[in-house]
Amino acid sequence: MKIILALLCLLSLSSSASECNISPNVISAYYQLSTQVANSKRITKPVQQLFELHRNNNTVLQRNVSAGINDIWLLNGNRLSLNRAFEMYQHTIEYQPNELRHQPQWQDAFQLVMTPEKHQMQLIEQKNSGCLLEQHFVLKGKHGEYQLTWLPKLQLVKFFQVKDTELTRQWQLTKFQPNAEQTLSLLKKYASYQSTDYADIGDNEGIPFLATMINQGFSMPGYNRPALANKAHQH
Repeated sequence: MKIILALLCLLSLSSSASECNISPNVISAYYQLSTQVANSKRITKPVQQLFELHRNNNTVLQRNVSAGINDIWLLNGNRLSLNRAFEMYQHTIEYQPNELRHQPQWQDAFQLVMTPEKHQMQLIEQKNSGCLLEQHFVLKGKHGEYQLTWLPKLQLVKFFQVKDTELTRQWQLTKFQPNAEQTLSLLKKYASYQSTDYADIGDNEGIPFLATMINQGFSMPGYNRPALANKAHQH
């Protein structure tokens, strides 16, 4: 009887270790991006940037903390709309789905870091368990070498490096937070900003921020994740 109870206890521990009670749909992730130019002519000091990804079900907030630009993606049916909040000006531009140069898929907005498709990469190692289960992938292409550490239970990139003959970029997950408190606080902050529909920008040149943007050739955004140079993304 004691042996049976011990076996049941071990099976229970094994089962719980393989499970994860954190939802990937409600989570905040914090990243550091390091970019370094290194070729035969020069090697530069790595440039560091901070980014954040905040998911709250049908709302995803992508923050470029270093630039103070924040993209709020809203899923409505099968279409995505975008609110882009500029912290320096405390102003938000609202884009409807038909006002985006490229209509992204939800999975595009769901991920902050642009990586090759995992089915195109080689899985070389899997370790840990539960929420911290890690999968390590590599890919060598014509335009670069890729290394990816993926957290499948959380649907998050933990580490990603792309390296070619001139440029090395490394994304590092520094921490994650499995709730929506920070997300809701930030969304409330950006909701307090002055807001302008993209279609109405030309009628509001009296607003200094919009006048500046118009003079700089303000245009409709496509979907441009803060990730790789174009040539490094081809494989």
